[in-house]
Amino acid sequence: MRYLVLTAVLTLVAAAARLLAGRVAAVEDPSYLLLAAGLACGIIIILGGCELFANGVECFGERSGLSHATVGSLLAAVGTALPETIVPVLALVFGKGGNGEGIAVGAILGAPFMLSTLAMFLLGVTVVIHWMGKRRPRASMKINVKALKFELKYFISVMLVVLFVSLRGSETLKHASAAGLLLLYAAFFYYSLKHEAEAGEQYTEHFHLGSLLGCPRTLRWILIQTAAGLFFIVTGAYLFVDYLTASSVKSGVSPLVLSLLITPVATELPEKFNSITWTLKNKDTIGLANITGAMVFQSTIPVSIGMLFTGWRLGYREIQNVLSAIVMAGIILATVSVKKELPGWLLLFGGFFYALYIANVLL
Repeated sequence: MRYLVLTAVLTLVAAAARLLAGRVAAVEDPSYLLLAAGLACGIIIILGGCELFANGVECFGERSGLSHATVGSLLAAVGTALPETIVPVLALVFGKGGNGEGIAVGAILGAPFMLSTLAMFLLGVTVVIHWMGKRRPRASMKINVKALKFELKYFISVMLVVLFVSLRGSETLKHASAAGLLLLYAAFFYYSLKHEAEAGEQYTEHFHLGSLLGCPRTLRWILIQTAAGLFFIVTGAYLFVDYLTASSVKSGVSPLVLSLLITPVATELPEKFNSITWTLKNKDTIGLANITGAMVFQSTIPVSIGMLFTGWRLGYREIQNVLSAIVMAGIILATVSVKKELPGWLLLFGGFFYALYIANVLL
């Protein structure tokens, strides 16, 4: 019954969003209020779908005896990263004119950067506030160092390859690299399954809706819940792209700029929200792995799609994003290699890179 109630609520929101979409299409100049309501509905549907999906995959992880690092970097990361992946795909398929490609490129290039800067910054703020509130003994995160170093090295290596291939500009090289990125993520997935659990790891609470949803009793219902979550993620992403395209046309703002500012922030809410919640529960490994695992996913799967189906030419802003993501990941990697833990204040540097990015976009 609890699953049916949540599913019914998401269905009603989706129906309302589709109704609004019909009104937007019926008028030449839709109001900003109507567009804002549509964007809000899309985000609600995405987040609700991610909750169903994420709760399902954690229940699957618990039943399968997987470590926090594995669940965070694979199951949770892939689940909550689906909106960022689906948005560019749907933008390319359903986007009108050049707007679809503009939104796709913005979403693809913005996602790894947002995760390595803004998401890390918010996680650092959470750790520091948690420490100031005397909820943790030190303003640092106790994490699976081996798993974290593996993911950061993988991410940095992949981003360097992406930068090199993008600057070369060879179509043949880009297409070959797109296939290579898919294979690299397959290898990452395989090796991440081998992350060992650390002492004290338990699945005592399940995401934000754990008290409402709990875990289904059978594997069949876990899979049904996960599939329902995926359906709402796809529906929400499709609606979000529709309204974002309409907003771009009405405002006269470049779809690339609009999607660089809005799309990654909105579609990455699941990663940020999940990671902050886990960190507040002192589950630092799964909270951080949710972000770093998504970073690897976003730098391989969506980028391969972009290389195959867009012109994929990087300008100054895009190069700055890639370099900032690499530098921030490198700072974290160097620190955990020495300290064997992750200071919360270090993650605040992500805010510096994000502020530079905003200034660059707006100015």
